[in-house]
Amino acid sequence: MKQNKSLSTLLPLLSLLLGESCLRMRRILYAKAVDATGLLVSGTALEWEIYLLSILALGLFAAASRKQEGKILTSSVTALGQLVGAVGIGWTALRYPGEMPGLLGNLWRILGIVSALCLIWSAFCTFRGKTPQFLVLLAPCLFWLVHLVDNYRGWSGVPQLQSYLFALLGTMTMTLFSYYTAAGAVGLGKPRRLKFTALAAGYLCAAAAMPGKNQILYLLSALWALSSL
Repeated sequence: MKQNKSLSTLLPLLSLLLGESCLRMRRILYAKAVDATGLLVSGTALEWEIYLLSILALGLFAAASRKQEGKILTSSVTALGQLVGAVGIGWTALRYPGEMPGLLGNLWRILGIVSALCLIWSAFCTFRGKTPQFLVLLAPCLFWLVHLVDNYRGWSGVPQLQSYLFALLGTMTMTLFSYYTAAGAVGLGKPRRLKFTALAAGYLCAAAAMPGKNQILYLLSALWALSSL
């Protein structure tokens, strides 16, 4: 039992540590492997090391998630993580506009504000030992889904995979993590999938937290996902 508890504590910390290491490697890559036009020099050893680290980390999380049994525990740490996630989403939605003009951009901002409020309520319920309502937990999932759509045109227009890969994968895993969290509230949860998406989101979002508009969003979302474990 003590060994299982130690492992459950180690994995989220390892996910965050590896994600931060990947972020540092990416920042070094952009500092030292850029040509005269501002584009990355493709095929460098550091770039391949980043991809290899990511493959190994996700493989490790997939293997560790196969042993997940029972329910994800609720605790004060989980509640604190939900508050951290609320700050990340709310700060970004209030401070910045959506990437797409018109309806989609406005929907992104509205869902961001609603999701932040829902996560605050979720934290209150979790702290009291109660399961938040399904619709409250579903709001962040809808936000991440719209975030994916809102940013996809910009990502697909970038010629270099390294420039958007981690943001894309981080958004996808946060969408799935939020979905499995909401599904758990109505008895349809998948603990193994929730564990994997939480660990993967922690790593990928930490690696995606490059300076810019979404830095706080990805970094605090990584902490939110990992706190669920």
